[in-house]
Amino acid sequence: MGSAKDGNEVSVETVSMKLVKAVEEGGYTMVNTEELKSWVDNKEDMILIDTMPADHYKSKRIPTAVNAELPVAYADVTPEQREAFVSLLGTDKDKKIVIYCGFVGCERSHVGALIAKEEGFTNVVRHPGGIIAWIDAGYDIESDD
Repeated sequence: MGSAKDGNEVSVETVSMKLVKAVEEGGYTMVNTEELKSWVDNKEDMILIDTMPADHYKSKRIPTAVNAELPVAYADVTPEQREAFVSLLGTDKDKKIVIYCGFVGCERSHVGALIAKEEGFTNVVRHPGGIIAWIDAGYDIESDD
């Protein structure tokens, strides 16, 4: 029995290797769902950013998250998207910045982490499991519905 629900361990390995490479290249750290939940519950001093499209964010998000939609590829970031994202980061370069998107294979959070690092933020954390891992763990979500 492997890691993949569908039995396709190669797909899990492919996504895992892509994630490890992105983290190494990006120079940021990661947090798993359980630890992020404790940060949210303990009102950790952080900015939690959901990088999914606004309609997705409005329907389901991790509590306390703010929204800044980013594309799945860094090359596709528009100046407006970058500006909106950077404006959420504030001026404290040591502030914990936690970024997530939909799921492990989604790269929107990687794009956000790269931008935050480029802007000089030193405590950038990616939550790779995203909203899907949060929901799969059975944790409460917020929505505008």
